[in-house]
Parts: sequence; C-alpha cells; structure tokens
Amino acid sequence: MTDDPDVSRRREARHDEHDETPDETEAPRSHHGVAEAIDEIIDELTSPAEDVTVPHPRWQTIAVAIPLMGVVVAGYIAGAFWAKLLPSHPLLLLALSPINRYLLLTTNELDWYSYFSVGMLRHLFPDPLFYLIGFWYGRRAILWAAKSYPSITRIAGEDGTALRDPSRRKILYPLAFLLPNNWVSLLIGASHMPFRIFISLNIAGTLFRLLICRWLGSIFAGEIRDIADWVEKYSTWVTVASVIVVGIGIAIQVRRGSGELTNLTHLDELADKS
Repeated sequence: MTDDPDVSRRREARHDEHDETPDETEAPRSHHGVAEAIDEIIDELTSPAEDVTVPHPRWQTIAVAIPLMGVVVAGYIAGAFWAKLLPSHPLLLLALSPINRYLLLTTNELDWYSYFSVGMLRHLFPDPLFYLIGFWYGRRAILWAAKSYPSITRIAGEDGTALRDPSRRKILYPLAFLLPNNWVSLLIGASHMPFRIFISLNIAGTLFRLLICRWLGSIFAGEIRDIADWVEKYSTWVTVASVIVVGIGIAIQVRRGSGELTNLTHLDELADKS
C-alpha cells in the first residue's frame, strides 16, 4: 500500500525536528571527558617514581659534572674572599655565590636590574643540571647525593625507594617553591615530575626568595650597612680567617672522601652502573 503524500511529509517533518533537537547526553559526556583528563593529570603527577634503567653515555654525565664543579669552586672562592668582594665588587660576589647571606649583604649595594638578573640566573643555573642527574639515574642518584646532602634520606628513604609513595611525592611540590636548591632539584628529577612543572616552581620560588631578601634588606638597611662597614674596616683579617676556614673545610672533605666537589668527581660512575 502506498503512503498518503501528506502523511509522508508529516513523518519527514517530525524526523527533521528530532535531528535538530540537541543531544541531551552530550553535556554529561563532555563533563565526563574533562573529569577523565583531570584524573589523568593527577595520575601523571602522583604516579610512583621508577628507577631509570636506560643507559646514558659517559660524556653526557661528564658534560653535566663540569659546570657543577665550576659552581662549587665559585662558592669556595666567594666563601674565602667575600670580605674583599663585598665593598668593591658586590655583583661579582653575588655571581659567585647567591646564598642568603650574600643576597642580604649585597641587596642595598645593587640596583634592581643587577640584583634580580644576576641573582636569578646564578641561583637557577645548577638546578636543571641536578634535575637531569636525578631524572637519568633515579635511586642511584639519590644514594650518590645523600653523601653530600644527608637530609635527602628523610624524604626519599635510606635506599631512595620512599619516593614511590604518593604522599612523599606530594611534598616535593611545596619544596620546589620554598627550597629551590640542588638536592630538591635532584629529588624532583628522580621522582620524574614533568620538567615544565619543575622549572615553573623553581623560577617562582627563586624569585620569591630574592623578593624576600630585597624586602628584608630595605627593612634592616641600617643594620646591614653597619655590618658591611665593619667587614670593610677589618676586611684583611676577615679574609685571612675566611681563607683558613674554607681551606680547612676542603682538606677535611678530601681526607674523608666526601663533600660536593669530591662527589662530583665520581659522578661519572653513575653512568658506568647504568
């Protein structure tokens, strides 16, 4: 039997209206997709750290170790001659070592641009290198670094496996901001935190530290000026004492086979174990 043309037209109209009606299930699906994406990001950030087993060329490790040795030597020079550098070359002192003491002593001697540009670059320079060491060698890097930074074991455990605990890994995020330093960078690398997140927290934390030191420097400008004047007045004696202290410290480290510089000379052994 042939359908009435009017009936066929009404059926087609109803079919078109149904097609034009929005799918009520699309919105829930869309929200469900967003939730899944968020869950994947959280899983990526808190998934257990795995020890690196992929071998890395020996030259790669040496290429990281050489600039880090330069950083350590620069710190020794700053520690020995800071009393002479502070009154005459404060920017050089900051470039050699951006520790909090020098950040405070030099802040009122430098303009904003010099202070923040040199302070930021010098402070940030070694952190990505330590991140790479941790990322490449995982648990072995933690055991190596624990010789110079024993406090690492409080977070990573004696054998470095505690980072597999998500609750331990979450601690690294505030640490990356509040303590942007060498051993924290290595731990973050060993935990396989994405580099973009690490470097963002590292830069923000370093900038925050410099801002705090700049602010404290303005509040205690008179006291800092008095200390700087005293150091300048007795700079020769302070320098002699500083050289002796640094020399004794290096001698003890060499004798014990410990310390940052000694450990860096053995960094290539991590590549041999890969």
